[in-house]
Amino acid sequence: MERAGQMDYRSIGVSPKEAAAFLKLSERTFYRLVENGTLPKSENGKYKLGEIVDAYWSSKFDPEGLNIARTRLVTAQAELAESELAIERGELYRGNAIIEMWEKQVNNVRSKLLAIPVKIAPEIIGLNLNEAVEKLKFSIYEALNELSGEFKR
Repeated sequence: MERAGQMDYRSIGVSPKEAAAFLKLSERTFYRLVENGTLPKSENGKYKLGEIVDAYWSSKFDPEGLNIARTRLVTAQAELAESELAIERGELYRGNAIIEMWEKQVNNVRSKLLAIPVKIAPEIIGLNLNEAVEKLKFSIYEALNELSGEFKR
């Protein structure tokens, strides 16, 4: 265990209580970390101090997890920038803008269709049923054609 006057602490075998105290954990937490595989299991009741310390700090500072998180962040930032650019170019619209546009269009359709009876009633008084139906159809198609021009941008 000693090399040139120095002790190799990494290979020292310690009890669960000593390992928990060294890591500043309760024994219960220490055993839970061993059970879930975060810390290596012991060989004959003794834990190698170096292995325990390495495993514990690797679990605290997971370099792979950090790299994955960074990759996700960079990807999300790139997607956001692409979306903003597409919005500026008019290739993409925000959801609330589309909802507002559709609400406006639906209200326009509603107004046009509700205006038909008032507009047509005087014209169809005294007409037979077929003529009245044709006049109403014509007015409905006229309103829809007028509105279809508003849908095109």
